[in-house]
Amino acid sequence: MFLATSCGSTKNPEKGSESGQAPVVSTEEDDVSGTSTKLSGTVKDKTLSYKIDSSVMADIENGSAASLKRAAAKLKKSPSEYTENEKILLAIAKNIMEIAWPSVNHDIQVTDVSLDNSYMGAINSAKNGIFDSSTGNVDFLSTILPALVVLTTDPSDVVLTQCEKCIEAARKYNSNSMLANYLAAVVYEKQGKYSNAQKYYKLAYEESSSETELSLAYSRVLSRNGNQEMAAQVLSSVAASSINDINVLKQNAYIAFEKNDLQAAEEYVARVLQQNPNDLDFLLFRAKIFIKKNDYIHAVSLLDMYARQNDTNLEYLVLRASVQMDWSKNTTAATETVEKALKLYPESEDALMLAAKLSSITDAPVAGKYADELAQIVLDKNPQNTQALNYALEGLILRENWQSAYEISTRLINQPTVSPESIYKHVTICIHLGKKSEAYDVAQTAYNANKKEEVLVQSYVYAYSQVNSRDLSLNLINSLMDNASSKMKSFLYFRRSYLQRTEETQLADLRSSLIANPRNSDALFRLYEIYYAKKDYRKAQYYLKQVVAINPNDSSAKRLNEALTQLIK
Repeated sequence: MFLATSCGSTKNPEKGSESGQAPVVSTEEDDVSGTSTKLSGTVKDKTLSYKIDSSVMADIENGSAASLKRAAAKLKKSPSEYTENEKILLAIAKNIMEIAWPSVNHDIQVTDVSLDNSYMGAINSAKNGIFDSSTGNVDFLSTILPALVVLTTDPSDVVLTQCEKCIEAARKYNSNSMLANYLAAVVYEKQGKYSNAQKYYKLAYEESSSETELSLAYSRVLSRNGNQEMAAQVLSSVAASSINDINVLKQNAYIAFEKNDLQAAEEYVARVLQQNPNDLDFLLFRAKIFIKKNDYIHAVSLLDMYARQNDTNLEYLVLRASVQMDWSKNTTAATETVEKALKLYPESEDALMLAAKLSSITDAPVAGKYADELAQIVLDKNPQNTQALNYALEGLILRENWQSAYEISTRLINQPTVSPESIYKHVTICIHLGKKSEAYDVAQTAYNANKKEEVLVQSYVYAYSQVNSRDLSLNLINSLMDNASSKMKSFLYFRRSYLQRTEETQLADLRSSLIANPRNSDALFRLYEIYYAKKDYRKAQYYLKQVVAINPNDSSAKRLNEALTQLIK
C-alpha cells in the first residue's frame, strides 16, 4: 500500500471538495505560490481553484488526455481575459499532456504565465529530473505534480519513495484521479512490485483507455505477470494511428514471444528493424527467436553482427553460450563464454542457471563451482526455482552425492506439479541410499495415477524389482513387453538383464535392448561393465566409446575411456 503521508509539507491533506481543494486548517491565506500570509481573524481561500469552475478542476485533476483537452476547451478565451490562475491551469494541462501522454495530439494554447509559483516550479523541476519537495501540498495539483518526475527520468529508490508518498497524499484529495492511479502504477513498476502496478494500471485503464502510453504500460505489466492474453487484448485497443508506432510493435513482439507465437514475434521484430535497423536490442531479440525455432544458422549470423558492436552484453553472452552448448556441442567454448558472463555479471540468475546446466551436463566445474553449488546461489534468493533445483539435483547425481541429492529430490516431488522424470530420479536416489520401501511407495503412487506415462512405468518396474522376488519381477516385466514401444522394450530388456542368473542370458537381454534402441546408453554402459570385469578391455572400450558418442558432454564417461585407452596400450 502507498504510505499515507504528506509530501513536502507538514500539513496532512484531508478529504477536500469536489475540485480537490484542501480544507482550511489555519488562519493563514494560501496563494498560488504555496506561500502563506497571516490574516487577522479571517480565512480567505486563494488556492489555484479560486474562482475556477469545479468541472474544470475535476477534469485537470483527472489527468487523462480527454479530460485535459476538455478542461482546456472550457478555459479557452481571449488572451487578455485570462486570470493568472487560468493561465497556470492551462500550462499545467499542456505540460501533463506533454509529459504523460506525448503520443496524443493536442492544441492547448498557453499564454504568458508566471513561473514564480509552486505548480510551475514542480513541473519544471520534474522536466529536469528533479523531485520538488517544496510545493506546500495545498491542493491536489501541488501534491501530485512533483511525482511527474517518474515519467521524465529513472529515479533513485529514495525519489521513488518520495513519489509514493506524494501520490498517496494526492489520492486523499482525489482518489478517482486517472493520473494519480497511472503515476502510482509507474512507481510500483519501477520498484518491481508488478502485482500492485497491475492493480493501479487497471484502475487508470478503466478510466481512460485511449492513451497509447497507458496501454503499453498496462500491457507490459500484464505480460510480466504472465497474463499474455489480456496483455494482447489491451494492446489491441490502441488507436489505429498508433499500431505502427515502434513501441507498440515492440510490445506486440514481446507478447507474441511469451505466447510462443514465434511467427508473429518474428514479423513484429522485422517491422521494428525496418524502422530502426540499428536497434541492437531487437537484433538480439531476433536471434533469440531464431534460437527458440532451432534456426541456429540465422541465429549465429545475428549474434556475430551484434558482437561487432557489443560483445559484453549479458543477454548476448547467455545466448552465445546456449548456441555453443546446444547446437555446436562445444561445451569448452560454452564454458568460456558463460564464465565471461559470470565475471562481468556475478549476480545474474540467467548466467548462473546456464552455468549450472553446463556443469550438470559435463560433470565438471564452471567458474570453479559444480552444478549444485551454482544452483544454490540462485536458490538462496529464490528457493522455489524448480529449474535450479533440477540442475542442483543433476549435479549431485553425477557426483553420486546421494544424501544431498535425496534432500533436493524430496523438495521436488513434494511440489504441487511433479514431472515423471523427477519421480524416476527420486526412485533411483532412494534405491542407492537403501530406501527401497520409499522408492516403491513413490513409484507405485505415481504409476497408479498414470499407467500410460512410460517414465512412470519405468520407475515402477525399477522399484518393484528392488522389493519383490526375482520371479514376481520377471512376471511384471514380461507382462509389459508385448504392448511396449521400442524405447520401452529397450528399458525392459535392460532391467531384465539384472534378473538373469547367467552371463549368457544377461548378454542376450542387453543385446535385445540395443536392437530395440541402439542409443540406450544404460545398456551400452552395462555391457562395458561386464566386459571390463572379465578383463576383455577392447570389447569393453567398444561399448564405452558408443556411450561417449551418445553423450559427448559426459566427462565421467570420457575419463573412463581415457583410462581404458591407457590400460590397453
